Amino acid sequence: MNMKFIYTIVALVITATAFAQNPVTKDVGDFTEVKVYDRIVVNLVKSTENKVIITGEDVSQVQVVNKDGTLKIKMDLDLIFDGNKTFVHVHYNNLQVIDGNEGAVITSNELIEQDKIEIKMQEGARVKVGLLVKEAHLRAVTGGIIEASGQATLQKVKVNTGGIYEGRDLETETAEIFVQAGGEVEAYASKLADLTIRAGGDIVIYGNPAEVKRRRTFGGRIKIM
Repeated sequence: MNMKFIYTIVALVITATAFAQNPVTKDVGDFTEVKVYDRIVVNLVKSTENKVIITGEDVSQVQVVNKDGTLKIKMDLDLIFDGNKTFVHVHYNNLQVIDGNEGAVITSNELIEQDKIEIKMQEGARVKVGLLVKEAHLRAVTGGIIEASGQATLQKVKVNTGGIYEGRDLETETAEIFVQAGGEVEAYASKLADLTIRAGGDIVIYGNPAEVKRRRTFGGRIKIM
């Protein structure tokens, strides 16, 4: 799964480069949340300034709007859901929330190091990140996929309606996992795994945690490794 995702990103970058128009750079002001739509491919870059650099196809038809600290990146209406050949580098200095929608693909070129991060993927969007945080709040629904690695003290994960969380490489002491309606989770916990499944779903916990709490309603599977 990891290699397939890497190959996909490489292919998207090559495609964007091959069809590249002149890059467009936009200063966007201060923001703490980024929301991506329309299958746009985004790379997060830790920086001392906040800006976006747009390459690939249709660079002039990418909307970048900062509304009250939330940076929204989407295509114009006539290219809605059609941004997969558009590549955006988002330079940030303080990012607290990563929100992917409508098949967006989000990656980070380096470890995200801070106290807390919130990541939300829905509608088939996907993110791959490395984290070094105290708390990670992660939510994947309606086919959204979160792939996380690194270290955290606590992770809180909510997955439902076909969402997937691939977090066996995010080493945490405590994992609080809630799965509903067919979600899939792989997570790591060394001390405590607090697990809830409702109406089906699968949880696999790595790290052989010292304490495991299990709650299941109307099916679902839990496996401790």
